[in-house]
Amino acid sequence: MPNCPYCGAAVEQQPGEVVLTCPYCGTAFAVGGGEVGRHLMGRVNFTIQQVLEAFKSWALRMPETPNDFLGAAHLRDYQLVFYPFWIYEVVGRVRAGGGVMEEAVEVSLPAHRSMTGTPLENLLMSPVGKVYYSHRHVVETGGRLLNPDVGPEEADRLALSLGRKAVMDSLRRRLGSRPRVESLDLRIASRALVHAPVYVCTYSYRDRSYRFMADASDSSVLYAEVPIELRFRAVTLAAGSLSLLAALATLAAVDRAPAFSLVSATGFLIVGLIAVYKGLRLRVTVRRYPAGW
Repeated sequence: MPNCPYCGAAVEQQPGEVVLTCPYCGTAFAVGGGEVGRHLMGRVNFTIQQVLEAFKSWALRMPETPNDFLGAAHLRDYQLVFYPFWIYEVVGRVRAGGGVMEEAVEVSLPAHRSMTGTPLENLLMSPVGKVYYSHRHVVETGGRLLNPDVGPEEADRLALSLGRKAVMDSLRRRLGSRPRVESLDLRIASRALVHAPVYVCTYSYRDRSYRFMADASDSSVLYAEVPIELRFRAVTLAAGSLSLLAALATLAAVDRAPAFSLVSATGFLIVGLIAVYKGLRLRVTVRRYPAGW
């Protein structure tokens, strides 16, 4: 077992983990050596019941959600997972139009490969509101800590790649146009490892299972599967069918006004197909990527 460089305690290592957190003193360290940077965390400010009620109230704002959702949706299972993110401040020194500008941007990326392809992959994380890591808080809240399998060196390369695009996007917003860049030098100003607490939940509604993920720090919904009310589906299917019939009727007049008929029929057809697709669905999936947890 690797030993913590701060307190000397033996730290258990799972396959693939390249950055470990000491369960005794909370120090994060790279197994192969090297600096990790600040180790921060989001605190659990909401219980699972508070998050569940907030999720139900949020879901009822959508027109597709059944009216009895508040009382008929019940929690089946959940996990509280502290997911790791690398957060960087990247500074770009840009030479453009004979002048030199410096632009600082924040970029974040998942520190574990299992987060790829999930709603957490593109989540824009910020160190604002985070506190220094406390392993005691993880234990007291019953959470599960996920240690990074993306090391600092690999994360640095990814951060510089993301930082290049972020610097250019920031300049474009500030200047109102795409600058003609003569040279762009990037450097990493700071790096932090942040563990963010997320409730990963399964709930039932009328004998069907659904999932949602919510931030345990502020109860915001990160991902949700919500059932669609039968009446909403019926109305949407009826509207889609009428739109498809209108497309056929418009095509019938193609000899008299070919351009108008083809354009109108195409519009009715697209609207009808979208409505039929929505009406056939049993659930709606919502993904939200807030700028800061």
